[in-house]
Amino acid sequence: MRDRVAIVFMTLSVVSTLVLGGAVVHELGRKTSSATLQSTGTGTSAAGSDTSGDTGGIAASAATPGTPGSAGSTQTVGGTGAVAGAQTKAGTGALSTGSTGVSNGTITVGGIYDETGPFDATVERDTVKAYFNQVNAAGGVNGYKFQLVDCDSAYDPTRAHQCSQRLISQGVLAIVGWLSVSGEQPEADYLNSQGVPMIGGLGVPSEFSNSLSYPVTTNLTKVGTALGTHAKDLNIHAPGIVVLNANFIKPVEASLVAALHKQGITEKSIDEVDPTKADYTDEAIKLRSEGADSVITALDPFSYARMYQAFDRQNFHPKVLGSGLDKKSAEQQYGSAVYNAESLTPVIEPDEHTSTPGVSEYYAAVQKYFPGQVSALDVYSEADWVAAKVFVQAVRNVKGPVSRKTLVDALNGINNFDTGLTVPISYSPGSSHDPNHCFQWIQNKQGTWHTYSDWTCF
Repeated sequence: MRDRVAIVFMTLSVVSTLVLGGAVVHELGRKTSSATLQSTGTGTSAAGSDTSGDTGGIAASAATPGTPGSAGSTQTVGGTGAVAGAQTKAGTGALSTGSTGVSNGTITVGGIYDETGPFDATVERDTVKAYFNQVNAAGGVNGYKFQLVDCDSAYDPTRAHQCSQRLISQGVLAIVGWLSVSGEQPEADYLNSQGVPMIGGLGVPSEFSNSLSYPVTTNLTKVGTALGTHAKDLNIHAPGIVVLNANFIKPVEASLVAALHKQGITEKSIDEVDPTKADYTDEAIKLRSEGADSVITALDPFSYARMYQAFDRQNFHPKVLGSGLDKKSAEQQYGSAVYNAESLTPVIEPDEHTSTPGVSEYYAAVQKYFPGQVSALDVYSEADWVAAKVFVQAVRNVKGPVSRKTLVDALNGINNFDTGLTVPISYSPGSSHDPNHCFQWIQNKQGTWHTYSDWTCF
């Protein structure tokens, strides 16, 4: 009997081991498959309606991952909060030598934009499309026409990441002229790891540390250095600092403070404000009570409007030194409070340069294809025009079929390219690209921005 009982227990033990082991193997296999799916960048969100804006329109398609040349549309994707699974710095992904993003004589690129939420980057999107429309109307380049597929990140890093996945799944050749305030810092690393070239962008720090990122304007940390250095020229002694609490702001803030201290200037305070902050009255009261003789700012145009309105209501008119102040649609809300404000720009300020060929070409194209956006043009849309121009120039320089690999080779060969709006742009092979260190100083004179310096480089 004992022998029989022992055999029964041994049999049950073996069966239990097999069952549990099988369950563990199944679970590990499921997690591995899930991780593999995530690493491919395959999007799972449903496509939205087509709002492409290109002449003739572009129909949406149910593209499969990696389908070359898939037509696209604005994508509305769900999700809020932080990016699921923190994006860590990764190596460069393998560059495709296939026809990704190129089909039937059309090159398709992607762009991630904050089209809804506290920001409206539709003007940046439409500026890129305007340049592509202009090139297409002239016959294209080397037998190719261009189209942009855009995706709304809505100032949400989760949605920005879903946009990256969606655009990769639609088989875009590259990302061109994007503007996603909370998305660019993490997504530059991710797109680089997926082997997707990026041209243009806000100038967030991560765009200057990836080999597949090709910025066209200055690193935002240099904006901080330039503002802090110039403060002494403006006889600023005790500034209050007000900046956007974006995910890239700390190094910008640090560079600003370091430059101020180097000039012997000590700030009264530093306030990071949310882009949804509705009223700046508390800032006006606080800065005045601290004895701030000026305000150094790094905000978006929409927040500037609320800041100036609050300052005006409080009859508080400090000297203002900032960046990104020259947006006509926002300036209408600034009123006279913006008079005498100082700003800097990495692109030619249009107000006094409408006859400059680069500026007139830019305005004429937007006026022709998106006339409702002309009043919204600003330093950021100008930078995205330059990004589109650099991209098309790189395609023009490709010898043979266009692929991500040949595009990157062509970008790395660009040397002293005259964009018409910036200092000449040059790139070379390497782990990072930093082609533009230069600004011009501008001051608001009764509603007109007056450029009073040549290029000053840092």
